[in-house]
Amino acid sequence: MRKILVVGALLLAVLLVVFRQRVFVRDPLGKVERNGVAQDDARVFFNYSNDVLMEEPSAERRYLVQGWSGLPGSPKRLFCLTGLVCWTEADRAEVFPLDGVGGKTPAVMSAKEVSFVDESGAKVRVALR
Repeated sequence: MRKILVVGALLLAVLLVVFRQRVFVRDPLGKVERNGVAQDDARVFFNYSNDVLMEEPSAERRYLVQGWSGLPGSPKRLFCLTGLVCWTEADRAEVFPLDGVGGKTPAVMSAKEVSFVDESGAKVRVALR
């Protein structure tokens, strides 16, 4: 039984290393503000490359900002384990661009913060750990 657990843990570690740009882990200390107002129900996820996934369950919205493109969008394919981890289909995940102002304005990204404009024109600020 112990060998099975060790092999399983090693296999999981190898998968996480190989797919590190596809796996988004929840940041429990991440904070989201929309037009300066804190969004308490929002969840923040990040991956190895510091790409940011923000989820608002109450409004059923998800935004993905990837460093290679800088444009915020809604992920086309995203699989999540509730509140723990999400993964995309590729290292450079396909996204639906946001309509209106948000789809044309690149996000401002740093190691600790991501700011962008959503489809309604609201300024969204995501603070990481």
